[in-house]
Amino acid sequence: MTESLPDRVTVITPEALAQMKAFPLHGDERLQNKLLWKSPNGDTIVGLIQMAPGARDVGHNHPSATQHTWVIDGKVSIGGVEAAPGSYAFVPPGVDHETVAGDEPVTMFYIYQPFAPEHDHDHDGH
Repeated sequence: MTESLPDRVTVITPEALAQMKAFPLHGDERLQNKLLWKSPNGDTIVGLIQMAPGARDVGHNHPSATQHTWVIDGKVSIGGVEAAPGSYAFVPPGVDHETVAGDEPVTMFYIYQPFAPEHDHDHDGH
């Protein structure tokens, strides 16, 4: 994870990515979050969420942030809309969304981007 803007291209290999520490999302061990990058002021966050089969990220919203999500592996329901591998989901500020994994593991890449100086949701598991 990069805490400041690097002065060179950063590539995380699949092997290095597999070794990165993941944090339970919202305290749920079936929802694992790997932080790939945070903006220097910590508001914009880029990461991977891995969900166990049948795992559920309970409904919540981000009052002052957008969330962009790409489904890499597995099938998932985001805000009641089914998303298969290769799908993109946009969650606007303030919209409730529950995420539910299907019958297989799910991997999603996301960008969390607030409109306020400080984000309103703790994505780093602390």
